[in-house]
Amino acid sequence: MRVLVIDDYQSHGESLAEFLQTRGHEAMYSGGYADAEWLLGLFRFDLAILDFDMPGMSGPAMAAKLAERFPRLRSLIVSAHAPVGKRRAELGDLPFIKKPVPPQELLDFIEAMNRERVGFSIVLRSAYSLVRYGRK
Repeated sequence: MRVLVIDDYQSHGESLAEFLQTRGHEAMYSGGYADAEWLLGLFRFDLAILDFDMPGMSGPAMAAKLAERFPRLRSLIVSAHAPVGKRRAELGDLPFIKKPVPPQELLDFIEAMNRERVGFSIVLRSAYSLVRYGRK
């Protein structure tokens, strides 16, 4: 899976990307929205892991903006602060993992995403076959 980690703290973002690389994923780090948008223009990513609290634009706001431009990109929000009150409302239905990110929880999330993508792919291929070749 291709993952883009977007975090204003370079050490956290790079270490998370490196961890994912050791687990067989293609992962890159970006320090903010402008760099992320540039990378997304060059590569197709499956998942963006966004820090909730970043200067200029929050993680959920960035996820919404990325979803407009890259509809197939999924987003995961991470933060050291629990999403309660106004933060919970801003998070909406985006998935959330508390920092420090538990490695197994992140890997489980990615595995669930992979299963979901495989299931969608099977449905899509089946629908295509029915449309193209008809029922038999």
